[in-house]
Amino acid sequence: MCRIAGIINSKKSFEQVNQQVKAMCDSMQHGGPDDQGIYAIDKTPLCLGNRRLAILDLSSSGHQPMISHNGDLVITYNGEIYNYRQIRTELINLGYVFKSQTDTEVILYAYQHWGEAAFEKLDGLFAFCIFDKRKQCIYLVRDQNGIKPLYYHFDKETLTFASEVKAFKHADIYQENDNWRIYYLAFGHIPEPYTTLKDVCSLAKGCFLKYNMQSAEHFIQSYHEFESSSNIKNEPHAIERIREQLSLSIKQQMISDVDIGVLFSGGLDSSIITILANQFKNKQLHSISANFNEIDFSEKKQRNSLLQKINVKKIEQLITYRDFLQHFETILADMDQPTNDGINTWFVCKTAKEQGIKVVLSGLGADELFGGYPSFDRIYKIQDLNWLSKSVLRNMRFSNNTRFKRLYYLSLNSPIGEYLCLRGVYSPDVIAELLDIDMAKVINCLENIPLHPAIKRTSNETRASWFEFNMYMQNQLLKDTDFMSMSHGVEVRVPFLDRNFVNLVLSISTDIKFSYKQKKKLLVEAYKEDLPTETWKRSKMGFTFPFQEWMRKNRDIADPSRYQNKRAKSLIKSFGENKLHWSSALALYRTYHVS
Repeated sequence: MCRIAGIINSKKSFEQVNQQVKAMCDSMQHGGPDDQGIYAIDKTPLCLGNRRLAILDLSSSGHQPMISHNGDLVITYNGEIYNYRQIRTELINLGYVFKSQTDTEVILYAYQHWGEAAFEKLDGLFAFCIFDKRKQCIYLVRDQNGIKPLYYHFDKETLTFASEVKAFKHADIYQENDNWRIYYLAFGHIPEPYTTLKDVCSLAKGCFLKYNMQSAEHFIQSYHEFESSSNIKNEPHAIERIREQLSLSIKQQMISDVDIGVLFSGGLDSSIITILANQFKNKQLHSISANFNEIDFSEKKQRNSLLQKINVKKIEQLITYRDFLQHFETILADMDQPTNDGINTWFVCKTAKEQGIKVVLSGLGADELFGGYPSFDRIYKIQDLNWLSKSVLRNMRFSNNTRFKRLYYLSLNSPIGEYLCLRGVYSPDVIAELLDIDMAKVINCLENIPLHPAIKRTSNETRASWFEFNMYMQNQLLKDTDFMSMSHGVEVRVPFLDRNFVNLVLSISTDIKFSYKQKKKLLVEAYKEDLPTETWKRSKMGFTFPFQEWMRKNRDIADPSRYQNKRAKSLIKSFGENKLHWSSALALYRTYHVS
């Protein structure tokens, strides 16, 4: 796992480009503290950089950027390839010779042998750049689920890329995206492909960007797309396949030359990951959890019910309001992009780092695939409102009820309106007031967010799952998990998002996959015999902290006098009266306090 950066075909001097790429990499040192490297040859219009977090083959053989034996290929890579041993064996049988035990070298020769077809063979989480000297082209490639980030920028004939948006300022790319605050106040995050910087875009998941260095032309092409079907309609068979495939996923993701832990909240998803990971461990597994003085937020009792059954090393960190206050500004600075989530991940990954753990497993992805969120029930209500006229929906902005105000989003000429009705932070009229802009600009901005045409073919629970998987998880949970964990040099692996497991779940009929009476029914049925009853029978709590109380105590956030905008003052006053959710208050604070 690493951080990567590069500049190609720049009109700047060789020395200046080298300095900029080095500065970009140094700014991401937290994500790659173990090694650093630069590839640059005088009179070659290219410089690639890498900061390494060593997980596989801890020796200097894993140094990056890595060059092929004949010098024709160069790679700088961030990620883990879980099936690299199988691909390596296949390549050895084809006559390839390897100098290291790294998955980096496997990617290099997989591309050399299969070309662009190699990308689809990779199973893991990854973002990398390959320089092909023979073809004089560059490839930027991102994994099928977009677990690892990759951003790029074009300016005339210069391509710049990096793992973090903040790194671009070291390449003199710092012009602000005029619309980022609109996105943030609507979503609570900035949706792909946009960022806080103008023309700095996120490469779409399952895609590669090919750049011809001689013509300075480029194109982006998808190499993998997940598709839903109803091939599996028998519930016992579905349960059997879920158990089989998730075990394979976790077994592959336990591959590491360093200690592995599990982010263990005590909920269903992390409990399943914990019991399965414990079966495949090479040495004692670490379970990492957060505790609070606020008893309503402690899941210690639920965790202990499972931990009494298995032999793991229990790591529990008490996190207090004082800790929150002490680290709050550091946490915000570690956010690569403004977001209303991720603070919890920052704290537990900090604990992992302090215990010397570089790799942790997470239950992220199960709610989106199996229907764990309230949106799976609410989608029916939203679709039942389609008969209302747009004028009626637009008049909802005059309501004093926040949920009713969000109904305005259903009048948008885009399915994005449904998502924002389900999960939006502020309605368009409030956003316009907060930013002192015309509401038409807000509407136009949101309606023009590109969406995959697949959403138009979905309905009901499948539609809710698409929104949660491709919008909420993709744009918020995965991004937040990545930059919050990597700020401590910790890699988070997500077994529920294994490519083969996702393919399996998407092949199960919605009739047996989703249930109104039992959230994540199939997952519960698959593992209820392995888990304490209270783990799967209780209502979903989520991996949450006492943020409502903590942020109301924090004067920087909760003092209305610190906000100049009239509507912001009013909303923060409501927050102080406990009439506004903490995430909405944080969105205001971040909107007006971003450096």
